[in-house]
Amino acid sequence: MVCFRLSPVPSSGLILFCLVLGVVTFHDRVAVRIPLNEIFRCNSLSTLEDHDVVQNYWNVLVQAFVPNGTVSTKEYLCDKDNTSTTVSPIIHTTVPSPTTIPTPKEKPEIGNYSVSNGNGTCLLATMGLQLNITQDKVSSVININPSTTDFTGSCHSQTALLRLNSSTIKHLDFVFAMKNENRFYLKGVDISMYLANGSVFSIANNNLSYWDAPLGSSYMCNKEQTVSVSGAFQINTFDLRVQPFNVKEGKYSTAEECSADSDLNFLIPVAVGVALGFLIIVVFISYMIGRRKSRTGYQSV
Repeated sequence: MVCFRLSPVPSSGLILFCLVLGVVTFHDRVAVRIPLNEIFRCNSLSTLEDHDVVQNYWNVLVQAFVPNGTVSTKEYLCDKDNTSTTVSPIIHTTVPSPTTIPTPKEKPEIGNYSVSNGNGTCLLATMGLQLNITQDKVSSVININPSTTDFTGSCHSQTALLRLNSSTIKHLDFVFAMKNENRFYLKGVDISMYLANGSVFSIANNNLSYWDAPLGSSYMCNKEQTVSVSGAFQINTFDLRVQPFNVKEGKYSTAEECSADSDLNFLIPVAVGVALGFLIIVVFISYMIGRRKSRTGYQSV
């Protein structure tokens, strides 16, 4: 029997990995201080050894405390993932976007992409794309120009693919998949492109989980979002809307908005309500002052 137990401590974020093999018991501690409300991810291979017992683990993804049942969008990466620059065929590396990467002031142009099969349009995507690449500690940001970018793709019963390519991008693949037969999400990103120095930059990750929405609807996020593919590569999206399945008459279905857009839509009516309430109070106070003055203007005979 194999036992794998996680026992985090709220104040320190300590995680205990436990492995039991038959009558042999092996304990080891990996002290990782993880901020609360963040997901711990470690895709790199790690090995724990004690006498004759060897434990290998990878692709670890865990959030110890989930307030109100809402999984965090922030990830805390182990040291090995933070230092990785390539992704092996078996172990994929996914890390958050480094805060040191510069972002151009101008937003990328919004592109409209579609994929068709024998039954018509099967995938729709509208988005501005900005590539963030870090190589040899040098960061570069590239905006994708839709007017010089070609696109193809394919649709299947459980997956869908959108592929972009240009004179510098050999391919940029977005792989969508179904989740529990009633939702879809962005499962993978694969890129191969020529850099300014003439080298080829290639990386892939098939363990992503972004742009989650119900089947039969689209996913929309007008605010800037970051898709963290690896420590060396992230994609910033702008005015995003995608629908990889159940496209009808070549048009988007009702959209499920991202949390950032939903918060903005909630704050607007609240702000309007507060302003109207304040205006009513001002009018009422003015009315009362005017009425009092009119009463003091009369004298008894």
